[in-house]
Amino acid sequence: MTEAIIASADRPEAVKRLTLGSDAYHLATTALRQRLESLEAAKELAYSTDADDYTATATRA
Repeated sequence: MTEAIIASADRPEAVKRLTLGSDAYHLATTALRQRLESLEAAKELAYSTDADDYTATATRA
């Protein structure tokens, strides 16, 4: 684990969250998928509140 921490510090682009261990990876991906599902469920509401003259900077899917 110490080697992984040191190696991550030596990377040109540091990761925002260093996930160490398969349990930690599983818990993190499960939590993030749940958050994304919740966000997707509210997408229609979010888009419905755009101002009439708003021009999206990202492609709407």
